[in-house]
Amino acid sequence: PAQPLNLRSMSVLLEATSLQLAPRLHDFSVSIARGQPVGLLGINGAGKSTALAAIAGVLALQQGNIRIDGELLTNRGCAARQRIGWLPQQPPLYPEQSVHEHLVFHARLRDLPASARKITIDNALQRFDLGHLQRRLAARLSGGEQQRLALACCLLHAPDVLLLDEPTAGLDPWQAEQFRELLASLTGERAVLLASHILADIETLCDRVLLLHHGRIVSTEDLHARTAQVLSTFTHPPADDDLLQLDGIT
Repeated sequence: PAQPLNLRSMSVLLEATSLQLAPRLHDFSVSIARGQPVGLLGINGAGKSTALAAIAGVLALQQGNIRIDGELLTNRGCAARQRIGWLPQQPPLYPEQSVHEHLVFHARLRDLPASARKITIDNALQRFDLGHLQRRLAARLSGGEQQRLALACCLLHAPDVLLLDEPTAGLDPWQAEQFRELLASLTGERAVLLASHILADIETLCDRVLLLHHGRIVSTEDLHARTAQVLSTFTHPPADDDLLQLDGIT
């Protein structure tokens, strides 16, 4: 059997404790270290988007604490919140702005020094394969291109914590696979909390998964253990006691 993750031996970067925002969120807690992507799995309406928006500071909590690298986040204007990047389920794009205009706008919004803006934007265009699209309006981008642009804007200020809300929802299978590959290249640099109801996103990108139901975490699983799990179907199922006598069965 796989051993559970020992978070105490790791440097916790994002820590949310007993977050409460009725009726969507109840006693929600999570700890995530750098380079340890965590998935938030649940059906639509389970409270996933609420949890991410609350951590991002968009929704005011009724109770609970959020810390970034040990620093308590006190309000929306707290400086430590600048270490968070949040990608909502609906890409926050302006249809009449071009790809390049979006990046310039977000660079200014994040107060990037003027001397660093050009190289930061050029790197984003290259990293997210947007260079050939930089003059195109957001309204004329495909779904996958819009997601790449939104993620590029989200990461311009190099946040330590990345919150992703249904990042592949609405993409076709090929676009979704491309976007997963892009996200996989980013997760080692920061603490990542990814909310999805798509199991492939969680299994591909996350080390650990929290199952959310009616705003409560009802199960936690280390996904590294999934490689040791086998699903079997029996015409005449053996008794549980008989199975448990076999070595390696738990």
